Amino acid sequence: MTPPPRLVAGVDLGKTTCRVRAVRDGQVLGEVRVPGSRGLADPGGADAARAAIAAALAVVRRDAGLPDDTTFDVLAVGAAGSEAAPALGRALLVGLQARELVLTSDAIISHAGAFSGGPGAVVAIGTGAVAVGLGGRGLVRVDGLGYWLGDDGGGSWIGRRALRHALDARAGRGPATSLLALAEERYGDLARLPGTLAAGDRVAAVTAAFAVDVVAAAESGDALAREVLEAAGEALARTTTAAARESGTDLVAAIGGLGAVLADRWRSHLPDDVTVVAAAGSALDGAVLLAERTDLPHEAHVDRLSGGGGGRGGVGAVSGLDLLATEQVRADLADLDTASPERLVDLLLAAEATVPAAVAAARVSIAAAVALAEKALLAGGRLLYVGAGTPGRLAAQDAAEIPPTFGTDPSRVVAILAGGSEASAKAVEGAEDRAEDGRADVLARAPGPDDLVVGIAASGRTPYVLEALRAAREHGASTVAIVNNPGSVIAAEADVAIELLTGPEVLAGSTRMKAGTAQKVVLNVLSTSAMVRTGKSYGAWMIDVHASNAKLRRRAQRMLTEATGVTEDEARVALEAADGRPKTALVSILARVDAATAENALSKSDGRARDAVAQLEGERG
Repeated sequence: MTPPPRLVAGVDLGKTTCRVRAVRDGQVLGEVRVPGSRGLADPGGADAARAAIAAALAVVRRDAGLPDDTTFDVLAVGAAGSEAAPALGRALLVGLQARELVLTSDAIISHAGAFSGGPGAVVAIGTGAVAVGLGGRGLVRVDGLGYWLGDDGGGSWIGRRALRHALDARAGRGPATSLLALAEERYGDLARLPGTLAAGDRVAAVTAAFAVDVVAAAESGDALAREVLEAAGEALARTTTAAARESGTDLVAAIGGLGAVLADRWRSHLPDDVTVVAAAGSALDGAVLLAERTDLPHEAHVDRLSGGGGGRGGVGAVSGLDLLATEQVRADLADLDTASPERLVDLLLAAEATVPAAVAAARVSIAAAVALAEKALLAGGRLLYVGAGTPGRLAAQDAAEIPPTFGTDPSRVVAILAGGSEASAKAVEGAEDRAEDGRADVLARAPGPDDLVVGIAASGRTPYVLEALRAAREHGASTVAIVNNPGSVIAAEADVAIELLTGPEVLAGSTRMKAGTAQKVVLNVLSTSAMVRTGKSYGAWMIDVHASNAKLRRRAQRMLTEATGVTEDEARVALEAADGRPKTALVSILARVDAATAENALSKSDGRARDAVAQLEGERG
């Protein structure tokens, strides 16, 4: 009996773009392109890479008309940094729904695609730059060392050199160049450029984006831009020549996003004893080729993982709780118990310092969650948090602080904890595993279409939280998941998934640490943004604060003097007339009306002070 044709997928995972192609029996079923991720060797690289691949695979399945739970027979991934961090590379493959997983570097798939698995030397030019040669002396790799140490001639290299010219022109220590205006247009205030480039921990991709502007400037006649591109062509030619010489081949080719742009400059610097040929295919072609064949010379540089079953757990041999990113043990901390107080502090602070980048990488999803929270609160609904353990206690803290800060009814932002209110002060063992309690506790709050339910779970699989979200969705509520592992079942259950890929903890599995820090940051951002969007602030002043003690009464008075320019005595009188309500006092001062009129205007403007003032001034003409 003839076996059915195999379903395979090739993945070309770059720092700028992730491309995936699904193939069955030689027929392309679908091909997609989504944003890429940082290299595997970078902090959080495996988690970010896995999230990018999972997103691309989901689109491929949809476009190809395949069921969401379709398992690939072979999934071949070429990813930057796989050779530098093979353990992390294997971790990224968990749960990607394949019976056989193939991992290699982006350089290897580039070569396999360029020469259809045969001999030659190819230079791959994208965000980075690397050359791979295959000939009589074997397979060799040149450069591909990353933006700190190499990648000469690649997009990030071009972007960095051009930005230096722009900064020199700005400071008056270099000639004028159109690169300055282009840099300001792309990055904003160049005085803040270091922080702009570092945001989200994707320096290589962010600097490589400027290469497009450099090419445009060169085509417009900018001498410095042309100089940068010429230098890039020369650097790439040196890298290509070295790969050809060391491997023992005289055939060379170039591929990648910048290959066509730099082709002439690259070719002009090559020696006469090499022959330039057109690449037979792309890196994605190479990934598919390695998925389908095991007899190529590249096999020594390929890591194949096999498992049974497939399905939503991915490969059986590398699936389950034990291989969640948040459960991994850092290989560099085997001697943690012998560390001095100073080293412990340094290690823990360094780990916590990675949190902002993990949160920034999820900014689009966080903004989507804010929009849902705003919609719920404006409709008279509620923001309901659900969590177990540390996430539950963080949620309880955030919910408790909203009423005094923003003057809201305590029933509008509520935390639902596994184990009940007792769990807010101490651990309730086993509560997180009781899925039926999650359903019952949420349904006791009668969620509906006007509510937003936010489930928080570092693992992304806590039964209590999962069942709570399912119950909420069944009753029409919008849902958000905040998790610290990619591709989780809880994330799949939510309308918006916020994946905070914080990776392994210093103390393995202790997600109260940087995973918890990231969760707290997102809760702060989510609730504060929602309150601001629903009129609970005027500028940066919390004008709905409940002035319940001397400190807050003083703060309310100071807000009025700062926001309106009145004297302290005038602010105090306005507050007293408004029965201590800062927002009413603010509107009365700015619109020059009494407290009752101000209160009425606020009622008509959904509590938005700025709108109320505009309304009153418009009525006055």
